[in-house]
Amino acid sequence: QATKTLEIYRVPRIMIISLKRFKTSRNKYGFGGGQKIDTLVEFPLTGLDMRPYVLMPEQKNSANLFYDCFGISNHFGSVGFGHYTAYAKNPITDQWYNFDDSSVSTVTQSSRYHNLVSNAAYNLFFRLRSD
Repeated sequence: QATKTLEIYRVPRIMIISLKRFKTSRNKYGFGGGQKIDTLVEFPLTGLDMRPYVLMPEQKNSANLFYDCFGISNHFGSVGFGHYTAYAKNPITDQWYNFDDSSVSTVTQSSRYHNLVSNAAYNLFFRLRSD
């Protein structure tokens, strides 16, 4: 199987990465259902280096193409039924919060990576690091 390499001409200030979490299939009648993809995709919470993937010469030679994660939406459940939660980072205090329906709780430093980087991560929100 061929390996696909990400290429992007110019990186934005805010970058949203959506992970493919649902797979549909067809049968001879058209729609055959689907399945949830629960594969763990590991990603850095800080320091995502986009330099190897940028094509624009002015940006490729830049020393500052590092992104930090500030939000994660999660999907739990299946194709037909599920529940969404989110994590967001306060830019002033650098504290992560877990949003689940009407409740909000802090994410402890000791469980941060394990909680935030999970097989439920669906959309990842990154901000270009500023000098």
